[in-house]
Amino acid sequence: MIIIASDFDGTLNYHGISEADKNAIEKFRQEGNKFGVVTGRDLEQALWVIYDLKKANLTVDFVICCTGAVRLTGDGEIVRVTKQRVGKYLNEILEYARTIDVGTFRASNELVVCFADPRAKIEQPFSAISEMTQSNAWFPNEDDAERFVQYVRKNHANDISIFRNGGSIDMPPVGISKVSGIYEYASQFENAKIVTVGDNVNDIPMIKEFDGYAVSNAKDELKEIANHHCDRIADMIEEIMKGNI
Repeated sequence: MIIIASDFDGTLNYHGISEADKNAIEKFRQEGNKFGVVTGRDLEQALWVIYDLKKANLTVDFVICCTGAVRLTGDGEIVRVTKQRVGKYLNEILEYARTIDVGTFRASNELVVCFADPRAKIEQPFSAISEMTQSNAWFPNEDDAERFVQYVRKNHANDISIFRNGGSIDMPPVGISKVSGIYEYASQFENAKIVTVGDNVNDIPMIKEFDGYAVSNAKDELKEIANHHCDRIADMIEEIMKGNI
């Protein structure tokens, strides 16, 4: 059996979900394989992913969101949640983010969200939640976003994980990633082969770990490290089913 774990935004959903990709996925699953989405979106936003999948009439086997911290069935039922305690590190990270013009900053405990928007001067203290499934930040400037990532990795590597997707930052619990989420799902199947596909720098760890694919619209950083490339998911599935990977 083969498991395909696909990023959503910019990968499966690139100007919508194509009919070619949908048909290829349906055939892939009919042959006894598994296909799912792995995304940095938080749980609230992941429910919109499931809505988009249903709107496209595309059935998937799993949705991993919060960069690996939460796994759902293809119908949106929560199967597994990983959380960690909210501590002073979160306020320290936010205070640094304010110094480099952060746009928004969120901390989520499943569907309960604490929100800071420094520009609009709107804020709900993180003390409103005791645990979090993921925090997210957004910077209008990608250089600022990268500076923020380097600060967190230097000063809070033992407190929280961090991944960048352009100006968007995903911060799941420490030790959690798309890679760990995929391994957790695959652990229920014996000898399953895992294939990943993505388009942005936050997909680099899972592309490296599983020798995955970069789509043609991927960031150059991802294309450079990927050993396999495809125009769309349908092309990747065709290669896989021919035994070319």
